[in-house]
Amino acid sequence: MEPGQIVEFIEVKNFIAGLVTRVKASKLLVLTETNREMSVASSRILHQTNPGLDLSRPRAELVQSLKEISSRRASRAMEINLLELWELLDGEGEEFDYRYLAELALPDDTGPDRVPAMLRAIFADGLHFKMRPNTVLRQNAEKVEQITLARIQEEKRGRELMEGASWLTKIWADETPDYPDCRDHVIQTLRDMAIYGSDASEYKWGQKLLEKAGLGKDPYKPFYLLVKMGEIHKHENLDLYRNQIETTFPAAVLSEAENLLRQSDWHEENRRDLTSLETLTIDSSGSGDFDDAISLEEKNGCVILGIHIADVSALVRPDSPLDIEARGLGTTIYMPDQRISMLPEILSEEALSLKQACVRPAFSVTAQIDEFGNVQTYEFFPSLIKVKRQLSYQDVDSTVNSDPTLKKLFAISQTLKSQRHAQGALIMPLPTLNVYLVADGQIGISLINWDNPGRAMISEFMILANYLAASVLAEANIPGLFRYQDEPSQRLLKGEPSEFNLYDCLQQRRYFNRVGWGLDPRPHSGMGLEVYTNLTSPLRRFIDLVMQRQVKSIAAGNEPEYSREQIEELLTFVEPALRKAYDVQSRRKRYWLLRYLEAQSPKNYEAILLQSQPNRPRLFIKELMLETDIAVNSTERFSPGQEVMIKVKRVNAREDILKFELV
Repeated sequence: MEPGQIVEFIEVKNFIAGLVTRVKASKLLVLTETNREMSVASSRILHQTNPGLDLSRPRAELVQSLKEISSRRASRAMEINLLELWELLDGEGEEFDYRYLAELALPDDTGPDRVPAMLRAIFADGLHFKMRPNTVLRQNAEKVEQITLARIQEEKRGRELMEGASWLTKIWADETPDYPDCRDHVIQTLRDMAIYGSDASEYKWGQKLLEKAGLGKDPYKPFYLLVKMGEIHKHENLDLYRNQIETTFPAAVLSEAENLLRQSDWHEENRRDLTSLETLTIDSSGSGDFDDAISLEEKNGCVILGIHIADVSALVRPDSPLDIEARGLGTTIYMPDQRISMLPEILSEEALSLKQACVRPAFSVTAQIDEFGNVQTYEFFPSLIKVKRQLSYQDVDSTVNSDPTLKKLFAISQTLKSQRHAQGALIMPLPTLNVYLVADGQIGISLINWDNPGRAMISEFMILANYLAASVLAEANIPGLFRYQDEPSQRLLKGEPSEFNLYDCLQQRRYFNRVGWGLDPRPHSGMGLEVYTNLTSPLRRFIDLVMQRQVKSIAAGNEPEYSREQIEELLTFVEPALRKAYDVQSRRKRYWLLRYLEAQSPKNYEAILLQSQPNRPRLFIKELMLETDIAVNSTERFSPGQEVMIKVKRVNAREDILKFELV
């Protein structure tokens, strides 16, 4: 290639004519028809014309000549009928020379413009032929149809982009425009963006839509737009969609539950009749799914504690639709504004719930306990029970000292607790934050104190039942799902739990090891027990149902319900489901806590310093049971354990923003 030659190349999707002014290795200095000087790699040159132009002419004249040449070639390109040429070459081969095609398309033109005109025509068309460095590929009919359909779709998207953006602009301005034809597509795109963010299938198109509407790139704009449209509620729980958690049961599952109720007769089974016992339940006020009850007897100077668990396994069979549905969810999900049950309510709150004055099937364990909290003997067996009293935690707390049965039960629970503490259990008196909604739409918070008599006794009795169930499996060398926790890397707490202060408990938590599930018995350091499982909430947790079946089969002298391989397979399903459910539960609780803080008048909170990190100390807010950090001046100094006052600086529940500052 030499100076003075006319060349053509593609620049930003445009065909450009230029004049070579200098050649240096593989680079060309080119004066373009737009009066620019560019460095162009020789490999980008699609066509060169000889003879060229005289470089001694004034630059303006050269540019004008290039414009005229480019315009002339563009006009000739428009005369070429590529469809006709494509049809003419059907069956003649796949690759052709540019010059050959130019001769066919422009037989009356023998000048230097017809080959570049062909290049321009093929480039502009982009449908019937594909450009290659020295030849042209004739596209087959299937490819032409594919490209045509893609172009139609692209044109449709272009129209939708304009119409959709105009509609969203008006929606954002609180106008009520008519629906565009693309309404459903736009709404679905916005929903996916609100739920999945940048992982949405049409995220890029959605971003263009928002930008075209003048709404920028705010990741929360899709959600706010959908609220304005009335497509979703302002408190919509997007985590349910994100995690594909259904809030209703399939028709087949509900049908199975109804059929089981009609077919069941508890009296036909080999069950021990305990309906005469003074059995009681203790649960939260408003609960409907009662899955555990307790009883107390004194025989021959011995105390016999009965722990009775709803016998869900009596109805829900392994691998049935009900069982598969429960396994998929893993647990009942409790949120301030919603509860998603693991089992249909006709089972969890009616037929299997241990409701007062109703005869119900149970899987019971009776334990003879001495004055030191030692279990002398125990036995698991299927039973029939009839709850005589349905108490709330508050009922127990207010009457424990005046009710002889409750007083005795509480004393037994405290003995069991002391024994676990002596065995190394780390029992920390940390309350739990309860976030709830009341009838008028207001949000409330309270602290649940696990040391209160009602919760304390039920907690200890359920721990005992779970421990005994794990012991049954371990002693028989039967596979199970065992809950374990290795010893903390460091023990900070010494003495009695009542002597522990908040700061020491919070620091001790930092040294805890993860609680896990395994197929083999292992100690649970936090509980102070050699073995542990979960059995006591089969209406609410799938693992408890699995373990109920396993222990029940062993107690009856039968083969285990599950083999080791089956247990292992179940764990691979249930662990991810539980993580997902607990994450949704935790995030929803935080959402409503932040909504509560949004509605609060300016208020100061007492916080305790956990870690004195430079410029960003870590704090714990007692009233909210919440860890946070705050930005401070580098000159400010704090000591671990120090108490400070802070206030909310900024809070936005939907965007999960919560920032505090020192008072």
